[in-house]
Amino acid sequence: MAKKYEDIVSSFKTKTFSPIYILTGDEPFYIDELTKRFEDSILDESEKDFNQVVLYGRDIKVDDIIANAKQYPVMADYRIVVVREAQDIEKKDWAKFDSYFENPIPTSIIVICYKYKTIDKAFAKKVDKVGILFESKKLYDNTIAQWIINYGKTIDLKIQPQVSQIIADYLGNNLEKIANELSKLKLNLQPKEEITINHIEQHIGISKDYNVFELQKALATRNIITANKIINYFEANPKENPIQVIFPSLFSYFTKILIATQVKDKTPQNVAKEIGVNTYFVRDYMSALNIYSLDKLFQIISLIREYDLKSKGLDISPSTTNGELMKELIFKITH
Repeated sequence: MAKKYEDIVSSFKTKTFSPIYILTGDEPFYIDELTKRFEDSILDESEKDFNQVVLYGRDIKVDDIIANAKQYPVMADYRIVVVREAQDIEKKDWAKFDSYFENPIPTSIIVICYKYKTIDKAFAKKVDKVGILFESKKLYDNTIAQWIINYGKTIDLKIQPQVSQIIADYLGNNLEKIANELSKLKLNLQPKEEITINHIEQHIGISKDYNVFELQKALATRNIITANKIINYFEANPKENPIQVIFPSLFSYFTKILIATQVKDKTPQNVAKEIGVNTYFVRDYMSALNIYSLDKLFQIISLIREYDLKSKGLDISPSTTNGELMKELIFKITH
């Protein structure tokens, strides 16, 4: 059974380690975080030269991993063998681990980083009997804003729901990039200071007035003037506001509004739960419900799909700009 990230982190405090770890999955952030802990937190700097080795899957075979693991530590409690990019090792080669599983070296810790893929199930089962399996799954887009709030707490940052949503809309689901930006923010804040929209405008470069979140709010109330101001800003600043981010965000937003129409108990708490947002934002979705009919919502979602494909070059004149596409879409949504 796969272990949770928090459980593995806790083992560093108690210094209870397994002889082998498989860190696998399509979300690299947690794999990198755990790998860093193994490399930085078990051995002292003076012990690493003789007792810590980093191997790369494209350059080695499983025999090399086992040979390194069978060496005993020199004046240290453990020998650490980290295997990066292990997904590059040939699948059939992993069977060579079978004999090692029968008698693993207790003073060696093998950390196998198998990114972007899920390791073979048969091999994972064998690991699970003698070591620890960790699977890092990609987060759904509608969970990123809450993840930002939760991650902020782990580094002593308090983040407003509105701010976390803007960061999520701007940075997408790249957890490493989000974590890096939050770390930069922390360097520029006083202890215990809450992150505000002004902070992210100043330190991340997200406009507090012209962002996807504000565009969604304008569309929720059919505020055509504000929506067009934002689109004009996007057109003038395409690098900071790529259309490849805007259209998927709008698609997700209106899909949630559509789901909200089917929620019977429309209390804020229940709607928030059903559509996967913070309760803080429910009023915006409810505003949209009062403006857009069910048929119109289906039409809008279809339009966003159509214009997303056009932004990728399908069925469109080569001379059409992204700004023109955005303006056309917003006009059709609001009329």
